[in-house]
Amino acid sequence: MKTKLLPLTAVIALAATSSVQAHSSVEAKGDIMADGTSAYVVDSWGRIVRDNENRCVRSIDWSKDTAIAKCEGWAEPKPAPVVAPAPAPAAVVVVEEVVVVEVPTAPAKFIGHFDFDKADVKEISELDVFAAYMNEVADSKVAITGYTDSTGPEAYNQKLSEKRAQDVVDYLAGKGISADRMTVTGMGESSPIADNATKAGRAENRRVEVEIVK
Repeated sequence: MKTKLLPLTAVIALAATSSVQAHSSVEAKGDIMADGTSAYVVDSWGRIVRDNENRCVRSIDWSKDTAIAKCEGWAEPKPAPVVAPAPAPAAVVVVEEVVVVEVPTAPAKFIGHFDFDKADVKEISELDVFAAYMNEVADSKVAITGYTDSTGPEAYNQKLSEKRAQDVVDYLAGKGISADRMTVTGMGESSPIADNATKAGRAENRRVEVEIVK
């Protein structure tokens, strides 16, 4: 009876397979692999050699720093817990309130007129616009200037122009405007704006001018 011989390559492959299986079965029994440490005696499979009492055999390189916990019966170090980073605080949006303050517009210069030799301004109601503005703008001031035409003595006209200016002062004071906010001036016949030689011109010159100066 002839014995059939296997090819050499088949024999080598079979031996390698058996060796791997044997190695795997040894690892499955709980052997501890050296994994590159030199603190213990290691066999040809890279396993740490055990003594008769199943203790790992230490080498001369053994130290507490190189020791394997499983070999020494020490508790396995627990991995540090992974702490998730705290969420970033929500962005705080500060909304500034914009307050729009409307500043009232100062009224235009007022020119009031008078009858001949009189000190009562005709367009008195138009001064209400100035009174309203000055009551709203507390630091505002007003200049009041009286004038006359050239009829009569100059000294008399000077006093008459002052009376005309004062008539406006009295009206505004009655609307709550204090005297220290009003500048009063009498210009007499010195500053005509029209021809005193005509009746219409003289009527234009008998006037009072009111203007916001602050």
